[in-house]
Amino acid sequence: MSRRSPSLHVLAVLAALVTLAVLGGAFAGFAVAQEEPPFIRGEPELDVYVPDSTVSPGTATDLTVQIANDGDVEAGSDVRRDTVTTARSVVVEVRNDDSPLVVETDRLAVGSIGDGEVREVPISVAVPADAEPGEYSLDVRLEYSHTYLSAPRSGVVQDRSRTRTESISVTVDDAPRFAMRTVNADVQVGDSGTLAANVTNVGGETARDLSVELAANGPDLALGETERNTARIERLDPGENATVRFPASVRTDAAAESFDLTGTVRYTDVDGIRDAHEGIPVGLRPRAAQSFTVAVDDSTLRVGENGTVSGTIRNDGPTNVRGVVLAVGEGAFVPRSPRYAVGDLAAGENATFRFRGGVPANADSVPQQLDLSTSYRSAADTERTTQEAVRVPVAERRDAVTVSAVDPQFAAGEDGVLRLEVTNRRDVELRDVELRLAVDQPLESEFRTTVIPSLPPGETDQVAFDLAVDGNAPVSRYPATVEITHTDPDGIRVTGDRATVAASVVESSGGEIPIEAGVLIILLILVAAGAWWFYVR
Repeated sequence: MSRRSPSLHVLAVLAALVTLAVLGGAFAGFAVAQEEPPFIRGEPELDVYVPDSTVSPGTATDLTVQIANDGDVEAGSDVRRDTVTTARSVVVEVRNDDSPLVVETDRLAVGSIGDGEVREVPISVAVPADAEPGEYSLDVRLEYSHTYLSAPRSGVVQDRSRTRTESISVTVDDAPRFAMRTVNADVQVGDSGTLAANVTNVGGETARDLSVELAANGPDLALGETERNTARIERLDPGENATVRFPASVRTDAAAESFDLTGTVRYTDVDGIRDAHEGIPVGLRPRAAQSFTVAVDDSTLRVGENGTVSGTIRNDGPTNVRGVVLAVGEGAFVPRSPRYAVGDLAAGENATFRFRGGVPANADSVPQQLDLSTSYRSAADTERTTQEAVRVPVAERRDAVTVSAVDPQFAAGEDGVLRLEVTNRRDVELRDVELRLAVDQPLESEFRTTVIPSLPPGETDQVAFDLAVDGNAPVSRYPATVEITHTDPDGIRVTGDRATVAASVVESSGGEIPIEAGVLIILLILVAAGAWWFYVR
């Protein structure tokens, strides 16, 4: 083994260190190169599509415009593809290209669209009703910005703004389309009737096997048992119309305002394909609720008596009604017949009514509420009832017959006649007025009953009873009770009325000549005068 010199050894060590330094720098540079982003250049590629581009005349349609980004990398690493392929601040502007279509949503900002993304943009387009069927173009203008070049090692970034215009095709078809409108409705608030709607095919093709559905958009209107109902039409050619009818009813507490309904027509087109036209607007304004005004014009009611209640009923409309009947509910007034048939009443027409009946004797003489129900048949021939409450005055109780004595003075031990005046206080004739006298000692009567066959209203008649006074009766006033029974105009026998009169017992006058003695003296004078005249002659 040879021995190296110290100088050679030092040189070898220095060479090794230089080599390590060079290799370390290379590896460090490689690491730095791995950490720095690579160079890339490219741009987004935006394309426009409309999946469903068919519209109908006379409609406003939201078309869905799809914007797809298929970015393109021109150079550099694909690792940073999104840097140059993302379209930023995308603005979509749709323009009419000399077509009858009216673009109502013409400009929208949709943000950023990355590579491989699809953004959907709703565009509202109105199609005039007279637009000819065919294919029309709309220009879609796209404005956006993007990064075209990115070189992080050199610190170079290039951004661009781009504007691109694409065309989309919109087809105005000739398929069946429909319009609906209410042509007649005999429906009132609180009542039921029929809604008639006219359905017109405003499209350019024939529709067959049509199913017409109408749906109410609120709880106040019902179409039959539910809020929707369906009718059928066999065929509708272009421009042809037909009338369908639905049962309809409006709640009693609903306002008389226009109700919104939505129509849907399902049909079969000329190719045998089943289709539908939805969201057809329909309106209905019902008539106001039927109302009546009931007023009491006159009342002869009195506690414990029969009387009448008469008044007027007015049909306030809005329609004519038939078979009007007024009925009295339960209360202080008890009618002989609780129902009064008024008959037919045109809107604005008046009619009179009259109830006869009585007020119980235990009722109060205050105004009483009379509950009246008005039943009628509406214009839709349905039976309806309304309620009214009126107030009627009730007068105080009074005796039907009053009795008063005529000069009722008697001497003790005297036989005489008790004369009574009997007055009818009622407003009607009383028949078979029976008076029964009841007296106690010292008064006595043998014939205690008498009858007045008829006593007109307000009139007075006179009756008499024999009356004897006990000879030992002291001077005083003694009661005589008269029980009264009569028959009213309704043929009802009324009992229980009583009247009390006073019979006065006064002192007898001793100087007076008895009536019998006076009569005897007069007879004797007449006989004597006759004998003298015969003798002289």
